[in-house]
Amino acid sequence: MGLDKEILLTLNAFGGGNNNLWDLANNSLFRGFPLFFSIPALWFSSDQPERRGRMLAGLLAVCLATMLSVWSQFHIAVHTRPILDLAIPLDTVIPRTPWDRTNSFPSDTATLFFGLAAVIFVEKRLVGFFCFVWVAALVAIPRVVVGLHYPSDIIGSFVLGPAIVFIFTALPYPRGLFERALTWFQGRLYIVHALLFIFLAESFDLFPSLQALGKVFARLLHA
Repeated sequence: MGLDKEILLTLNAFGGGNNNLWDLANNSLFRGFPLFFSIPALWFSSDQPERRGRMLAGLLAVCLATMLSVWSQFHIAVHTRPILDLAIPLDTVIPRTPWDRTNSFPSDTATLFFGLAAVIFVEKRLVGFFCFVWVAALVAIPRVVVGLHYPSDIIGSFVLGPAIVFIFTALPYPRGLFERALTWFQGRLYIVHALLFIFLAESFDLFPSLQALGKVFARLLHA
């Protein structure tokens, strides 16, 4: 925890109060462009059911990893989000107001983006490696700089997202299931493409509609 906090404060001193730096890192188009360009490009570059089935298995894994990271923030108290700990002297552009998730391990945003980078890495190593570096520099590290996460939150995301993607793309069952589904939809691939478009549109900004629906259902269950 001491090293975690020390790295946090060092990075925060570098640019935690820089509005321009945060605006750039938090811009959905800028931070996500290499990933959301590469995934459709890989999808349409080949009509092989093997590749597309593997990619769909990887995208399912990204969803599960992101859901797991959000669940962890609600139910596993590893540490309080730095920006909510007023004992930590942070210089930040983010208002230090209450959040619905006081815990920050692991970063759901970093989990999502590292997971998407892993999907690309499975298909194209060099492009995937570039996406990993991009996510680390433009998504993950800036979230530590402004005090939204500790470095350990990012490390947890780097392990969680890619690990689940690599497992799902390596196992024969989920991959084979999607391959058979694609074969069945062979004459109706426009349906698959429409669903892929919806997934990418939602994941572009961390599934905002899905999170909102989840909150509504949670309130209904506890009503």
